[in-house]
Amino acid sequence: MRVLAWGLLVVNVLAFVYFNIDVIAPPQPSAIKPDIQPEKMKVLTPAEVETMPKRQEVVSATPASTAAPVANEATACYEWGIFEPAKLNDVVTVVNALSIKHQVVQQSSQEAVRYWVYKPPLPSDAAAQEKAEELKTLGIEDFFVVQEPKWRNAISFGVFRDEQLATNLVNDLRHRGVREVVKSVRNQGNGHSTLVLQGVTHTLLGQLKKNQPDFPGTAIKEAACPST
Repeated sequence: MRVLAWGLLVVNVLAFVYFNIDVIAPPQPSAIKPDIQPEKMKVLTPAEVETMPKRQEVVSATPASTAAPVANEATACYEWGIFEPAKLNDVVTVVNALSIKHQVVQQSSQEAVRYWVYKPPLPSDAAAQEKAEELKTLGIEDFFVVQEPKWRNAISFGVFRDEQLATNLVNDLRHRGVREVVKSVRNQGNGHSTLVLQGVTHTLLGQLKKNQPDFPGTAIKEAACPST
């Protein structure tokens, strides 16, 4: 009886091994490479090469939606003046160098009257710079230091057609503690001109204002564009 039991056990084990041989001992991949058959190799002619299907190459391209957008600055028209005949050529040279479309408008005697609010020239560049810093601490930002030789180191606060506006500015500056502020009439008489500037971007306006200290008593104001 015991021998029969052991016999059945051995038979079961052998049966289990037989039916699960692929799991217990999976076959090893063959390391033998297929034979190369030189007699079946053929050298293709150029014409045959051309007729073979081509492998499509993937061209990398930046989608249009991810391309960097081109910034288009808004433009406006400005009026810059008034200029005496001796200064007109100089300012036209500045405007031409910036490639700004412009036209020269002659002013009548009455139209040429402007009221300039300024602080007289200081003795040196250092003194003018020190005064500019003092003005900023008082909260005054709308001014520039004149560079034109005749008025060098004067501080310009603005130019006005309306005398009352100029007077109001003088009173406001004095109220803030700015002393020796002068209001004077500029550009009286014949032969004075204003430049009407077209297509001026914010960047170009900044360049114009950098040159403004060379033309004391002038103002750059936004204006209506001339009709075409």
